[in-house]
Formats: sequence, C-alpha cells, structure tokens
Amino acid sequence: MVFGLSPFGSTSSLPATLLAVIAIFGCVPAAVRAADLDSVLAGQTNLTTFRELVKDHPDIFAKLPTGVTVAAPNDNAFDKLGNFDEWRDNKTHVEAVLKYHVMPKVVSMPSIIKGDSIWAPTLLTDPAYSLIKGGQRLILTKQPGGEVVFTSGFANRGTVIVEDVAWDKGLVQVIDSVMRIPEGLESTARNAYHDMTAFLGALFAADLYDELIVPTKDITIFAPTNAAFQKLASTLSAFPKEELKSILRYHVVPGEVSQIWELQNSSSLATAEKNQSIHILRHTNFIFANSAQVLQTDILIANGAVHLIDNVLNPRSNATRPDVEATSQKPVFSVVGTETGTGTAVPTPFTEHLPCTVSCPVTEVVQTPTTGTPTRSVVRGGGNPTSTNGGVKCTGVVGVGMGVVMGAAGWVGL
Repeated sequence: MVFGLSPFGSTSSLPATLLAVIAIFGCVPAAVRAADLDSVLAGQTNLTTFRELVKDHPDIFAKLPTGVTVAAPNDNAFDKLGNFDEWRDNKTHVEAVLKYHVMPKVVSMPSIIKGDSIWAPTLLTDPAYSLIKGGQRLILTKQPGGEVVFTSGFANRGTVIVEDVAWDKGLVQVIDSVMRIPEGLESTARNAYHDMTAFLGALFAADLYDELIVPTKDITIFAPTNAAFQKLASTLSAFPKEELKSILRYHVVPGEVSQIWELQNSSSLATAEKNQSIHILRHTNFIFANSAQVLQTDILIANGAVHLIDNVLNPRSNATRPDVEATSQKPVFSVVGTETGTGTAVPTPFTEHLPCTVSCPVTEVVQTPTTGTPTRSVVRGGGNPTSTNGGVKCTGVVGVGMGVVMGAAGWVGL
C-alpha cells in the first residue's frame, strides 16, 4: 500500500489506535492535549541525542504541521554511527537525515497488518538526495511477531521499540537505528547489493548510466542478478552497443516508482525501450516480469526502486511467459556456445566496465614543449586499462559511492 492523500481510507475503517489519536487531536480540551515534541522526547529514556538534534534544527521541527509522524532513533542508534561528532558537524547532511525521519502523515503502528508493508513518503524532497515525487520513501513492514521494521537505503533497518507516542502534532515512533538516505544505483550496487554489479557494469558498457539512470526521476528498475548475466556472458558480450542499449532500456520503467505488491496480475509497465512493456504475472506467492522471477523486491535508491530478477529480459521476446511449475526459468536469448556456469568462481561479466574508485593506476605523462625543458604530470586512472581477471576499468572517478557508514561526506552518489 502506498500512501496517497488519505492513507487509511474512510474513518469507518480506521483502527482503534488511530481513532484514539484522532480523539486526542480533535476532541480533548486544549489544556490536556498531548505535550509538545520536546516534552515528549524528554519523557522517553534514551532519546537524548535525538532531542538535541531537534533543538539544533528548529527550522525543521518548529514548523511541522499537525498530522505528522517522527521516527526518533534512540541513543544506541547514534552510537552505531561511529564518529558522531564528525557526522553532526556536517549540518547539511544532518538536516537531510532528520527530514528523512519525518513522515507527513499520522502512521500508527497497530494499523499495519502483519506481513504487510507500506511505503511512507518523508519530508526529504531536496533533489540532491531524492528524485522521487512527494519525498524519499521509508518502508514500514510488520513482522509475523507484531514488531514493525523500518527499511531505508542500503537495506539499513531499524525496529520500532516504543510505538505510537502521542504529541501535539502527531506520533513519535522510537527506533533502534538511524535510517540511511537511499543513494544512487551505482553506490547501492557497489556497497550493499553486489548481486547487481553485472547489470551496473553493463549500463556503463552501453553508456547508459549517465544518460538514463542518473537523470530519470521516479524510476523502477528490474535488475537481473549476476548469475543471470553469467548464463549469457558470451551471448551478451557479442552484441553491438546499440543492441545492448535496447536490452538494458527494457529493464527500466521511467516515471513511476512501483512497490512490488502494487503490481497487479496481468498488468503492464511501459519501459524506456520505445513501445515495449514488461508484463507482470502473479502465481501464488511468486511474481514474474515476463518469464523472469522476481527474487528480491523494493530496494530503495535515490530516484526510485529496484527489483532483482533471475533472468535478463529480452524486448524481442516480450510475450514469453514463465513455466510456473519449474524451479527456474530458461534464458530468453539463444545461447552462444555452451551455457556459462554461475557462482563466485565464474567471472562476472561487464564488471570490467565499472569506473575505478580506489587504488587506480597512476600514469606518468611526459609533455615536451617546443622550447625549454620537458615537464612531467601525473594522471590517476586516466587511461582505460582492463585487467585479465575481470578487474575494473579506471576512468579517474575516485570515491564514487563510497562510505557505507553514514559519514560526513554529505552528498549522494547518483
């Protein structure tokens, strides 16, 4: 369920806890209404750090409208960041993180059904951090045991340990981890979801990453796993660049961010490949994009979401449907030679096209002027050497998407 203007529908269907919250806001005399945010935070144990941050940023919290939900990380959550003082000094980044912890709707934890997830928009709308209409998302999932887990960028998760604390403008949910702002596809693949590095490398090989992925707002990507590319390594590498571009564009749905459970059986999604759509099939608990099975869902990135699939999609075979009784689906390309094996012992195709980020080779360039003494300069990663064992191609891009622990960098690698 994705929040719209009215996330809970009519009041007749509202859960009892939320009705109680509404009663607090609408029916109780002002003198006995819930306290302000600072008083509520002061009344909770282990929220000292978050309370100080709220005081440091009155431009955010003093201007909040009525009807919001604040996710408040406890002190232990901030301890896990490491060098907190350095993190706190980057005020621009801290401000973005705090906005990412505020949802512009009242979100009551008991209202979430066990096993269900909701995508909650936040106040983080700065295009330096989010290219999603309505603000960057958090995913809230109620586990079978009843606890609610928040999921953010890099699959960073936090469990609600104190829920539905009322204050005069909404609710506070105390969580045990600081939510991480989702980053770009490259940073996410390199640092958190290594199983889509072949797809990322293919995008760079086809010169599509900067052309298509980076600037597109509200994007949904169906990313084949490394094993899916390994099975077709010789086939895909033989394609000319324009054909590879066509294939990769077919994995990208621009203009909408689709939570996997939104996708209805027999629905279609228009892709970046002209006049070509992906067809969704649901069978029991399985979801397929054409004939490819969705293996992992709802990976948050700066401009949308990624779903991992077990096969490379073929825009020339978009009518292919899965064998729902099979344990795995066959590739929808003609395999050149014998089918390549999969696994960590097999080279991952296209990763040689990934830009170099660390330990890039240094090339010394000697420049000979028409007169005078030759001068020397050092170029780091300026060439395009490729190692024989699937190493990265060095392009002089240093530090793109690095820093898994939220540090003082303060920018998002799109």
